[in-house]
Formats: sequence, structure tokens, C-alpha cells
Amino acid sequence: MIFLAIDYGTKRIGLAACDELEFGAYPLATVTRSRSLRHDLGEILRIGALEQVQAFVVGLPLNADGSHGPSAQAATEFSRALSKLTGLPITMHNEYGTTMDAADIMIEADISRSKRREKIDQMAAASILRSFLRHRADEKRKGQAMHTESPADEPAT
Repeated sequence: MIFLAIDYGTKRIGLAACDELEFGAYPLATVTRSRSLRHDLGEILRIGALEQVQAFVVGLPLNADGSHGPSAQAATEFSRALSKLTGLPITMHNEYGTTMDAADIMIEADISRSKRREKIDQMAAASILRSFLRHRADEKRKGQAMHTESPADEPAT
């Protein structure tokens, strides 16, 4: 399935996608927020259509203790607004630490500060998507393991 991950922010929205094999995530685009949420959503849906996405993953910025703060509430409201404009599935996924991970990766790659600023949101979206895909693969493996385990043999009577 082709997913489009969204790192929703107050100034920019980072986008990343994966291939249909769900093998990896790649940074796609950064949408600079406008004054119109409908415009921003339209731009995201346009990019999603170009990428032929089949589902969305919206980053949920939970606090370190797992609680919902103002950013998580804003992302949830954004997700609700998106759901009104598309029939595609939308999953919210904990994005705690993804921006920091993205920044670390770009620093290790010796990417300039100005280039990092330009790409950080889409890199964070890619980090969200990688985390989501790992979680999804783990859940699939757990499900398969449960189906392959046979029940204990019943004692003969």
C-alpha cells in the first residue's frame, strides 16, 4: 500500500511517501502553511493524487509521557479536516522524537544548516513513516505467528 505521511506543523507541513511494497520512506515535499486550511489540504491531496497514495499517516506529537498537548490536538483536528475531504484511510501515529531523528541524520550527512531548515519537515515525515511501517510489519508478523501456532493436542479419551 502506498502511504503518504504528514508532519503537521504551525508553519510548514512535511510530506513523505513509501512505495507499494512498504519497503522504505522517502521525503517528498514541504507545504508552507497558508492562511487557509482548505488550501493546504487541497495541496496535500493534489500531491497525494500524483503519488497515487492509498492511505495517509498523520504524525501525532504526543508528549514524552504519552499525554496530548496543544500540538497533538491541532494534529487531530487537522486529521479530522483531512478525513472530510478524502475517502482514503487515515491513521495517526506517534511522532515523538522524529524531528530530532531527522535533524541527527542530516547533521551526520553534513547537510548545511540552511538546507536542513528547508528539508527538516519532509525528513521528519519520512521518519514518521518509517516508524509506522516498522510497527505495521511487527503487527503483521505477530498476527502470522498467532495463526501458525497450533493448539496443544487434546488428550485422547
